[in-house]
Amino acid sequence: MRSVKINEQGNPIERTKIYDFEAIRKAKEIIETNPSEHLVISRLADKAGINEFKLKIGFREIFGISPYKYLTKLRLDMAKLLLEDTDYTIREIADKVGFETYNGFSVCFRNAFGVLPSQYRNGI
Repeated sequence: MRSVKINEQGNPIERTKIYDFEAIRKAKEIIETNPSEHLVISRLADKAGINEFKLKIGFREIFGISPYKYLTKLRLDMAKLLLEDTDYTIREIADKVGFETYNGFSVCFRNAFGVLPSQYRNGI
């Protein structure tokens, strides 16, 4: 009989095998180690020692978010700190946290926080 595991939201994990947990946690650690690095899910899966499908399903099931959305959240949280604590331009911040374009960063930031990065910096 399979042991019942619980995800971070307190829900039972139904699709992910127990033996895949370590690889999925390793993938999360890889993302956290360098969130500004360009992420390709297939390469992340290879580094973690799991196939891409299992990584996507397991990551969402265990952590309640896809690997890509988790990466984006980390990048945006880093950007908020840089906007608050540095004098870097918004373009420099977008680059430092791993966004390929200023516009992509700006749109993503606004979608997540309801204001543009410049408005956030100015306290609006």
